Amino acid sequence: IAKYEDNEQAIESLDQYNNLTPRAKLQLFRAKLSILYSDNKDNEAYELIKKEEKNFQDSPEFKYDYAMLAEKMGNAVLMEQLLREAIKIKPDYAVAYNALGYSFADRNIKLDEAKINIEIALSLEPENHYIIDSMGWVQYRLGNIDAALDFLRKAYAIKKDPEISAHLGEVLWEANKIDEAKQIWKESLQQYPDNKILLRTVKKYR
Repeated sequence: IAKYEDNEQAIESLDQYNNLTPRAKLQLFRAKLSILYSDNKDNEAYELIKKEEKNFQDSPEFKYDYAMLAEKMGNAVLMEQLLREAIKIKPDYAVAYNALGYSFADRNIKLDEAKINIEIALSLEPENHYIIDSMGWVQYRLGNIDAALDFLRKAYAIKKDPEISAHLGEVLWEANKIDEAKQIWKESLQQYPDNKILLRTVKKYR
């Protein structure tokens, strides 16, 4: 896909594939959806999802992708429903457990259920930095600052992701480790100056 001049050309190139297996068709759909996400074309992504829904209604990956778009478009109820359906189909789907738990933690609701879901995700993928970050975030929401810092530092050591940086900095600030928080945010902003979550968090504490 990277060789094409723009994402529209990339999608057109994907449309040329025919006679694919069901798995390959799903991968093709997800590739198209990823391109639309990267361009923030949420309406087109939604149209693609509705067009393909009947073909992938039993796919946990399809339900997960649909859930992520629902969240992005502000429909938390639909997101939760779709993630629960994905987990029912695929009980070892770590990213779905994590997404459900993180969504609750981020909205500061159903924190006990959030923690349970993230614990399940972590048991399935113990080195996944995004899941470790989620565990740190739910611990923070539960008021367990020391535990939160342990998880968030571990996640940050694995991957200096801007969202992890935002979370770690916020918890450090609340733990009165303000200089360290500022330093982490400074380093992250140099690499990710346009990340919305990072910018929103830094603005909150200025």
